[in-house]
Formats: sequence, C-alpha cells, structure tokens
Amino acid sequence: MYSYTYLLASFYIIRSIYRFSDYASHYMVEHKWLDISPSKIEKIEECIYSSLHSLICTSMASWSMQRSMIEDPWNPMSLTIREMPHDNQLQLFTTCFSLTYFMMDLAKCVYHRKYMFILHHLAAIHLLYHGLDTFSESNSKGFYIMNFLFLLESNTVLLNAGYMLKEMGFHYSITCTSWIIHLFMFITFRLITVPKLILIYYMYEGITFKTLMQLPSFVLIWLGSVYWSYRQIVGIQKYIRESAGRN
Repeated sequence: MYSYTYLLASFYIIRSIYRFSDYASHYMVEHKWLDISPSKIEKIEECIYSSLHSLICTSMASWSMQRSMIEDPWNPMSLTIREMPHDNQLQLFTTCFSLTYFMMDLAKCVYHRKYMFILHHLAAIHLLYHGLDTFSESNSKGFYIMNFLFLLESNTVLLNAGYMLKEMGFHYSITCTSWIIHLFMFITFRLITVPKLILIYYMYEGITFKTLMQLPSFVLIWLGSVYWSYRQIVGIQKYIRESAGRN
C-alpha cells in the first residue's frame, strides 16, 4: 500500500521538478544569464532536473542510513557488514522516488534517441524494481539500495556544475577543476566502490535465481561507468587544448 502511495507522490514531485527545470532554463536564457543558442536549452534543463534528483536522492539515502553498514568503510579490503539494519519508510520512499525518476526520464531518452542512457536507465529500473520488491518481504535489504543509489548519483551535480560554468563563460581552469573533481569521485565511487558493494551483496545474499537475474544490470551499469570515465577523460583533455589554444 505504501509503495503505491509513494510512487504516486514521486510522480507528482518529479513532474514538478521537470516543470521547474523548464521554467528555470528558459528564464536564464531570456534574462541573458546564459549566452547560448536555443538548441542548448534542453541540455540546461537536463542539468537542472538531474542535479535536483541527485541532491534529493542522495540526501534521503544518507539520512535513511544512521551509519555505514561496513565494519571499516575506509578500508578497501573490508567486506564485513557491521549488522543488518532494518528497512525504514524513508528508504522505501527513496527507492520509489528514484524508480519514478528513471522511468520518466527513460521516456525522454527514447524520444531523443539517447541509446546509452536508455541501457543505463533500463538497468537502473530493473535493479530498483527488484529492490522495491524486497521491501514487501521485510528482509532488510534497503541498505544495499541506499548505498548503491548514493554511489551512483552523488557526483552528478559536479558534472552538471562544470557544464554550467562552461556555458556561463567562466575561465576554463574553474570548469576543468569541477570536472576533474567529478571524475575523481566518479572513478572512486562507481569503478572501485560499486564492485565492492556488489561483492558484499553476493557474499551475504548468496547465489540464487533472483540475485543472478540482477547481475547483468550490475555489469551493464559498471561497464557504462567505465565508458563514461573514458569519455570524460578525453573530453577534459580536448577542452583544455581548445581553451589553451584560444588563450
């Protein structure tokens, strides 16, 4: 019952975020905050709504976890869970919120033919749907979902901030600093810590039909993260060369 209520509430919240992003992006262009062509307004809108989702999602995920589930979180070799924390309503709402966001954004990706994002969103929806199903079983799996969401979404704001700084005409050193910080966090969280979390998940939950069904989505998201890391390294290098040449 709570799941349906939270999904409906999430739909209205996400729809409001989309409307606000559309208004804010057009307002910034019309009032000359950004000197860009009309064709880039959609990208600015995407930066705003994806950043808002990231901030809301990671804030709720962090708040729902009283402490780290791992015995020694700063030790990369530590794979011991301190204890199995109980699920709570904030974790359930956070899962519904992100599931709704990815479903609605998937429709936009299909319309605009962003095929790489389509694969990512389908994998995310698949994992979040399985996660949502665990809440009905009351078997204390919410902390996996919260940690996974935090690791995947927490650095989106820095990526978007770099793009906004670039379009607002800030010096390329400031823009690149934002992107480099994002790249460091992206590699640390997505390429290093996410596999560790997946390993812990299979160590404690075992190999079952249900967990094996989730494995392709885990792999797809991780491989996508490797590809995006490469793309960002190449993009930063290209931007530095072009900016240095103009100066």
